[in-house]
Amino acid sequence: MIQSKFISNILKLLVEGDEDVINAKSQIQFITESEHKYTSSGVFVTFKYKLGIEKYRCQKKDLVLDSVEIKSPQLEIGANCILFFKDGLIDYLEIHSFGGDYPSTELSIYELTQTWVDSPRRVIKSY
Repeated sequence: MIQSKFISNILKLLVEGDEDVINAKSQIQFITESEHKYTSSGVFVTFKYKLGIEKYRCQKKDLVLDSVEIKSPQLEIGANCILFFKDGLIDYLEIHSFGGDYPSTELSIYELTQTWVDSPRRVIKSY
């Protein structure tokens, strides 16, 4: 289970969409954060798997989901979220700041928005 509400909210918005993400959505219940690597411009979150995730492997082995943007007073401009898959399983999440500077801790105040073409434009806010 994902421990971070922030990461959970990002994943929830990223895995909505077309047929490519049907199995990705089911994978979320089988992952937990393994490590957070902060850089000056973002963070990389890697995941550990629980038994059973294999049956939800995505057909597209190198799937990449993006187009969830973050706005926060803790960021100069904003950030983008990208979820990478390896062998059809969720591998890691990259959060990259548009302004270059990213705090070395998790964001506590944020607004997440789906931005891909024809997305439902769902928004999740935390204040």
